[in-house]
Amino acid sequence: MYTRRNENGLALLSVLFLLTFMASLLGAYVMVAHTELSMVRSSRNSQSGFNAAEAGLNIRAEELRQVFLDYALPSGTSPSGVTDCDAGNTGSGDYVCSTIDLGNNHSATTYVEEDADNPDTTVIPPGETFAGLSAIEYRYNVRSVGRNANGSNEAILDLTFQARKVPLFQFMIFFEEDLEIFNGAVMTMDGPVHTNGDMYVGTQTGGTTNYTGQVTIAGELYRGLKSVSSCSGYEGTARISDTPDRSAPNYVTLPACSSNRFEITDVENWLGNIDLGIEPVTVPSPEDMDAFSDGEFWQRADLRLALRLDAGGNVDTTNSPTGVEVVNAAGTTDTALTTLLHSGSCPGLVQEGAGSYVVGNRNATDGAGERLRLYREYQLYPAINNYQQTLEVDMGGLLNCLHSEPTIMGGKSLSDDTEDGLVFFFAIDGPAASSSQNNYSIRIRNGDSLQSSLGGAPDVEGLTVVTDQGLVIWGDYNSVAADWVPAALMADTTWLLSNDWDDIDSEEADRYYRDGDETTVMAAVLSAIRRTGGVNGEGGQDFGADTNGGGAINVFRFNEWFRDGGSIPDFHYTGSMVSLGAPRRSQSTWGPFTYYSAPDRDWSFEDRFNDPENLPPMTPVFVYLRQELFVREYVVD
Repeated sequence: MYTRRNENGLALLSVLFLLTFMASLLGAYVMVAHTELSMVRSSRNSQSGFNAAEAGLNIRAEELRQVFLDYALPSGTSPSGVTDCDAGNTGSGDYVCSTIDLGNNHSATTYVEEDADNPDTTVIPPGETFAGLSAIEYRYNVRSVGRNANGSNEAILDLTFQARKVPLFQFMIFFEEDLEIFNGAVMTMDGPVHTNGDMYVGTQTGGTTNYTGQVTIAGELYRGLKSVSSCSGYEGTARISDTPDRSAPNYVTLPACSSNRFEITDVENWLGNIDLGIEPVTVPSPEDMDAFSDGEFWQRADLRLALRLDAGGNVDTTNSPTGVEVVNAAGTTDTALTTLLHSGSCPGLVQEGAGSYVVGNRNATDGAGERLRLYREYQLYPAINNYQQTLEVDMGGLLNCLHSEPTIMGGKSLSDDTEDGLVFFFAIDGPAASSSQNNYSIRIRNGDSLQSSLGGAPDVEGLTVVTDQGLVIWGDYNSVAADWVPAALMADTTWLLSNDWDDIDSEEADRYYRDGDETTVMAAVLSAIRRTGGVNGEGGQDFGADTNGGGAINVFRFNEWFRDGGSIPDFHYTGSMVSLGAPRRSQSTWGPFTYYSAPDRDWSFEDRFNDPENLPPMTPVFVYLRQELFVREYVVD
């Protein structure tokens, strides 16, 4: 009995010990699970806080980039730290404290600091995208504190970055959309080439295309045309240099296009001078050039002239004998200045059919030799484009007028350099001004020198002409070497009429009788290009030759038969060609070719644009951010 009781007691103790041990294990497990759960929660909260802080960095950096795109600079005062933000000392302007609610029970408190040495002009170094281009560089630091719903700090991040402002007119060719180049003869792209879309190299049979500068492509690189897959007729030679030294190019030939269009993906032989698949850069919108808008070009122009049309599309002569009026930024007519523009102190007032004028108009109702027909538009849309409704500008006469009567430009002299030179905006205010196909044009003549011919007139420092309609350049432009100024022509579409053009040629339906001759233009050109196939990318391929938008060789549209006996006259062009999208006032395609023959395109990049001091007024820019330093801090200042 005694032995059995001892055994029972021992068993009881064993059970109690086992239960105690199991309880201890369970307690330890609960403690470990609780600890791990706390660690997971803490890690999750820390990661959420990090994500919130990182989102705050990205938002503030993008806000600064948008300021640059609006042709402004960030400004304001910074707080001394996050503790100042919490205390209500938030700073001001673009650098102010900002709390961003991210909708996940987290927020980011951010502010911006500007480098005291801003800005710095730099040349983008070899090996980087856009190497060799000049950029105006601004450095900033963004601090962002990620916080939870209780306001506790969970992550503190700093981002130091450079905002590089790169002028578009430093490129020989810059396209926002698909870029197509299919020249005949020999054509050298003596400068950087960029597209935010795909690039199609389809040199015509017997021709050669040379690229001396870096070629940067956001999309794909194709050998051949976009409109048709066959290489027939486009089997010429294309070469791209493998060195960034444009003064001594070392050309490496692209694979031949002998059968059908194909994609080129292996570009190692070009040693970085072909850069594929880069991040697209953000460029200004064509709407920034709209008349009667809050766009920068309209608002900041030194002179705004508008041809007023009535509801029937006829010239409205209520405020001037030509219908051309001086208007202010609000779009309101300044009747006093309009009268001054048409006064005797601005000689050469337009009369119908006159050959000498400052400003005026040409209309569909004018007689033979006094009106303009653009045959490409006419052959596709004859009901609309029988003749053009045209605001006419004698550039030399206008500059003389503005020197004689500076009040017309608000008292500014011809040498005003507020925008690094003068900006003229020419508009047409009529019922079809915003139509996708209209017959409105701005035509400039007598522009071989962009200086006043009057004694004592100051030098024009630079001149940019802007319109949201079609722009027609008649004869040489900025071609007098001694008078050269940084110049730009910015329009929906751009036409060239040679020095041999006469308006009686508008009555010559047979293209062989509209002779063109040698002409020179020295200016940057921003002009829209129709999308081949109607859309960008592969979706626009292989819709046929008649869907061809014309590509880079169609930046200037022609209206004449450029032949002189057995020779072809030269069109000498020196500048930079930029396209920001498709035309908004013209839907005509490149062909069929029943209205013109092309001159020899002697085209080259304007090397003087490599100096920021020589860029045209209000040169559009793209801005990209370059990260310099990303740091996580653990102490809030």
